[in-house]
Amino acid sequence: MQDAERRAEAEYGIPLAKLMDSAGRGLARAALDMLPHPEGVIGVFCGSGNNGGDGYVCAADLMERGKEVIVWGIGHEKLREGSLAGDAAEAYLSRGGVIHSVTLDMTSEDIGCDVIVDALLGTGLGRPVMGLYRHAIEMINSSNSAVLSCDLPSGVDADTGQIMGSAVKADRTLIMGLAKRACAMFPGRELFGEAALCDIGLPEELTVKIYE
Repeated sequence: MQDAERRAEAEYGIPLAKLMDSAGRGLARAALDMLPHPEGVIGVFCGSGNNGGDGYVCAADLMERGKEVIVWGIGHEKLREGSLAGDAAEAYLSRGGVIHSVTLDMTSEDIGCDVIVDALLGTGLGRPVMGLYRHAIEMINSSNSAVLSCDLPSGVDADTGQIMGSAVKADRTLIMGLAKRACAMFPGRELFGEAALCDIGLPEELTVKIYE
């Protein structure tokens, strides 16, 4: 997937920001499909990487649709202007959005949402989950909300399917662009719930090259 994104920009002139926009909007549609009623509340947990950027785009799209959305962020204060995640967070804020900081004294009862979008950690995870990320994952898992994960459940290693200390147990996972190895590898595979691919605009010719 990382190679596909690189080629999309270098060979086809498709900005990575456009791919992120498509991913985030797809995530918003999937979250809406999981709402038990039109007035339901959607909570979005965003990390500081590109997975979190997808979450901020999702939140902005939901706001545009007039939905009630609550965003919790980790590391958003340090996002750089000009980075994909930083620009996505700024675009969300510019629409009047608010980012609430995840804190260690939060509990699952503080979430209060019908659907949670897990956009904490993505394919770049390379070490055990600790600190605020682990706390956020544990809150999500102990909540009564339906859970939608972005790309893969946070805490699952994309290449091996291993659980990196703690991982989200999703009801549904929207996989961005191309399937990851963890989609078929245990024990992580058990945490995906219902899995579906999201077309984020990668050229068909490119995906054929990748699979070859």
